[in-house]
Amino acid sequence: MNHKAYNDKLFSRWAPIYDGFELLLARIRKKNVEQINPMGKLVLDVATGTGSLAIELGKKAKSVVGIDLSDKMLAVAERKLKSENIRFQQMDASKMAFDDDTFDIVTISLGLHDMPLEVRTKVLEESKRVLKPDGRIYILEHDLPKNKFLASISATLIDTFESRYFLPFVKSDFLSYLQSFGFKIRYKTGFLFGHLQFIELSN
Repeated sequence: MNHKAYNDKLFSRWAPIYDGFELLLARIRKKNVEQINPMGKLVLDVATGTGSLAIELGKKAKSVVGIDLSDKMLAVAERKLKSENIRFQQMDASKMAFDDDTFDIVTISLGLHDMPLEVRTKVLEESKRVLKPDGRIYILEHDLPKNKFLASISATLIDTFESRYFLPFVKSDFLSYLQSFGFKIRYKTGFLFGHLQFIELSN
């Protein structure tokens, strides 16, 4: 099963209940938006899902475009949409239909771990392409606690409901991988006792 077919199957199942999980992330989303400070900026939210981060960003940003592969997830996002400065679009983030240097800010929240490495690489290359030279990329992603015993237990438990790409992702050296694109890591912090990482990147 290719990535798109797998993605459709996975998120068709998750779409009706995904916002239950989003309730756990609400405070983190607000903190992320404070750190991003999108006031007056053009923002692209990659793998927007049900649009929770895009909607929060839209309260301050000039405009937000949220893209996702899953029409089922986007349908939920559209039902929540109440702002004219936000739009959602079904799009493959590995081949975006945007010009170079379009956005001030690109956000990718809990999307990269659901992609095979080759797709993840293309998505980051595309994110870099559409980002303005002085722009910023912000990534919220899975991480594991520094305690190896706790990390092992967490990885096993989370893997029971996550995508098949989760374990290879959390076992990889994500920061070195990001730097391989020429990104500079400007800031990194953790949430949920080390289970999430929030990273600011620049070109």
